Amino acid sequence: MGSCAAKGAKSQNQVVERDRRRLSVNKAEEVQNIPKSEAIGSVAVSSEGNILDLFPQAQRRTSVTGAAPADGVQQKGFADKPTRKGGDEALVSFKVGCACKKGLKPESPNQDDFCIFRADGTSIYGVFDGHGPYGHDVSSFVQEALPRCFAQDPLFTDEPEKALSAAFPSSHKQCTDSQSELHYDCSLSGTTATLAMHRDGVLYLGHVGDSRAVLARKRGGELKAEDLTEDHKPTCESERRRIQAAGGQVRRLDGDIPHRVFLSGKMYPGLAMTRSIGDTVGVTAGVTSTPDVQALKVQKDWRFLLLCSDGIWEFITSQEAVDIIAKYPASDVQKAVDTLASEAWNRWINEEGDVVDDITVICAWFSEE
Repeated sequence: MGSCAAKGAKSQNQVVERDRRRLSVNKAEEVQNIPKSEAIGSVAVSSEGNILDLFPQAQRRTSVTGAAPADGVQQKGFADKPTRKGGDEALVSFKVGCACKKGLKPESPNQDDFCIFRADGTSIYGVFDGHGPYGHDVSSFVQEALPRCFAQDPLFTDEPEKALSAAFPSSHKQCTDSQSELHYDCSLSGTTATLAMHRDGVLYLGHVGDSRAVLARKRGGELKAEDLTEDHKPTCESERRRIQAAGGQVRRLDGDIPHRVFLSGKMYPGLAMTRSIGDTVGVTAGVTSTPDVQALKVQKDWRFLLLCSDGIWEFITSQEAVDIIAKYPASDVQKAVDTLASEAWNRWINEEGDVVDDITVICAWFSEE
């Protein structure tokens, strides 16, 4: 449902600009002066409480979702996000891999989150990049609420596009309604959200923010990257007009890198994106949780899907990411996503020295042929 050609946006063949913004942290922060678990590698997982409960008849089921670290645990840079696991099959058996790594951000936990659900012929994948003081709480809430709102919608089976469109604002409402109960504040905190479902030969995609979805297609013996989502940035002309029509302003501050969204005449919220879940102050400036949604028929030349937070896309183009994953067969998909995450980390270090954004990658193969 609609897209924008952002001024200065990256295409799959462009070189990433060196002077772009570095972290998904909004400027409003400056204005405001496990139960039973098992080991999978270095990650702790839990089998309690899962969206798979909504698919009780499925014969093959698995899920992996992000989880908060144990109380008092301060994760080091590049540490794996703790996860919860459900179902009884290994993720790699579905040719799916994921990595969620903590960045190097002063006094901040990993604000990225993710979800993966497989139930027979239904696959759901989500990536969430939190920002603001409570961004990790918001992304954690939304990674559970959004797919659940989607799967529980009465139109989920027959009209999934409508169900997906409704799930985003519904999750936003749940997020804002839960602030007091869950002791967080989303007035100046929020999250991107990119959710994909593959079912019956169709890929359904909904997104707000800049956690990009990229498709790898086999063309002339090579794999070519194709961006499936357009980042919701203030530099996108249609997004800028919508913000201004709502009474907000788009400005670039002296010494800053991105253009940001502000309330008219104010120095907040300073969001570097125009759509998100949460960010209730930004809503008054035109920031919306209404997603772009599309349905795409899976083609024979489709090889794999990438969903990544901008910890990947800051210094790696879509084509470079596809090339890195393509070095490994589908059976080694976990090694492939780990390699991509490592490459992103190294580029951050080379460019920024001591600043690295959180990094999240999900890769799901369609076919190796």
